[in-house]
Amino acid sequence: MPEQTNTQCRPEQEQPGGLRRAFDSVRWYWASVMGDNHYERYLAHHERTHPGEAPMTKKEYWRERTDAQDTNPRSRCC
Repeated sequence: MPEQTNTQCRPEQEQPGGLRRAFDSVRWYWASVMGDNHYERYLAHHERTHPGEAPMTKKEYWRERTDAQDTNPRSRCC
């Protein structure tokens, strides 16, 4: 019996791009949940809303964020 090939399947060159996009989406989501990209988001926001002003350093940003969480503990696990 001859092997049947699935003609509905996308060409091979398109599949890695789809997998890559899916992986990038999962990585972005996980980084957002864990806070890994918060400083980068802060920099983008600061550039849009305060052009010409120097942003906080990464250390200053995390210190201020941690202090704000300690003084105003909203619903969080830790």
